[in-house]
Amino acid sequence: MNRAELNEVSLAKVYKQIPTEHYLADDRRGEYYSGDYKLGVNLYSFSHNLFAWLQGTNAAPPADTLSLIRFCKEIGCDCVDVTGYFIPGYENFAMPSKPDKDIYGYAESIRSLCEELGVEISGTGVKNDFADPDAARRALDVKRIKYWIDVAAAMGAPVMRVFNGEIPQDILSTDWDTVARERIVPALIECADYGVGKGVRIGMQNHGDITSTADQVIRILEWADHPNLGVVNDTGCYKTFGAATGDGYDWYDDIEAVLPYTYNFQIKRLPGGLNTETLTDLDELFTRIRYSGYRGYLPLETIWSGADPQHPSKLAAPPYEQVRDFFNEIQAAMIRTKVRK
Repeated sequence: MNRAELNEVSLAKVYKQIPTEHYLADDRRGEYYSGDYKLGVNLYSFSHNLFAWLQGTNAAPPADTLSLIRFCKEIGCDCVDVTGYFIPGYENFAMPSKPDKDIYGYAESIRSLCEELGVEISGTGVKNDFADPDAARRALDVKRIKYWIDVAAAMGAPVMRVFNGEIPQDILSTDWDTVARERIVPALIECADYGVGKGVRIGMQNHGDITSTADQVIRILEWADHPNLGVVNDTGCYKTFGAATGDGYDWYDDIEAVLPYTYNFQIKRLPGGLNTETLTDLDELFTRIRYSGYRGYLPLETIWSGADPQHPSKLAAPPYEQVRDFFNEIQAAMIRTKVRK
């Protein structure tokens, strides 16, 4: 079976969605919060430039992690999310390729710079796939995440972002519940247990993959039932399970349903994914957040499709202007929504 066979119609047979309304009680909204949030940037916004720096290529104008943290300070960020990918020695499918002293040394340089600039570290993250049928692959991911939790603690990052996983090729021979309960949940619990001792919370990110809906996110959290496990609420990845895009999906209801479990955010310009044209209604987003008890960080993340004329590979410099403009839009929306309409 290939990936093309994992279409929306087939996947509907292995996952029956509970309507979002089930999670949105009439009294879900609390007192309207009129204060400020700590706004920032996830450095993945500069992924093409950072990978060019790390790999020594000219695929995009290179930029290093520390210089981008300085840029975030310049535009007024309160925080930065320093994804683990951008610490030299990080590997997606293996343990680090550099000695511990180099990894921890760079993490400590990030921490020192942020302390010097007065910028907080909102979180970090790694790549993993807990839905993979290969138990050895999942075990390696847990081992890798534990290593990077240690690094997160050294860096001063309060949240480690992890994924749940891609939709596995064997999903049609089993069902969504089985994959979630038998593969994803045990791995998340092991990581959350480890994080407790390090003072690092585990935030699983909805990523339009095996967790595409608020219902899927909440089911996994309820099955894991761990006090150190929550969500990195990605505003650009809610959609019908298995769908190519989030076109027509009620993203804001899903974002709101997950707010009680949210440890951190990734605010995207496009709520339905890269293939959609609709822009995030930032006033609607802030209004819903303000009615919740969430008082954490709000970092943005910019991503581009290959056809985008503003793609970093097509620019003469890193996308400073694009990131600054989106940051300013978010800041303006935060200010506008301080007064309830």
